[in-house]
Amino acid sequence: MQRRLLDYLIISLKGLAMGAADAVPGVSGGTIAFISGIYEELINTISGVNFSLITTLKKQGFSAFWKQLNGNFITALLIGIVISFVSFMKLAKYLIEYHPILIWSFFFALIV
Repeated sequence: MQRRLLDYLIISLKGLAMGAADAVPGVSGGTIAFISGIYEELINTISGVNFSLITTLKKQGFSAFWKQLNGNFITALLIGIVISFVSFMKLAKYLIEYHPILIWSFFFALIV
């Protein structure tokens, strides 16, 4: 399937949601991946990471390796996850320092 830049932007936004979910205790980024419709592709991409990738890289070159890895998808997703996770952790640090009751109430409500 040929994807456009907009498609990768949407994948990055889904990664943002996954990163935020991973930063909150009791919430899973995998759940967000399932809800957003990328879970199956994510599982297939992760399960495709094996030693045959190294063989593909050596014999067929970087382009074939990147395609077999589904590199564009995983890169777009990881960019969103990392940006969101780091941003949310900075926000959480601020809230824990200056508004601890509110942040612990929020986390408790999410877990419940």
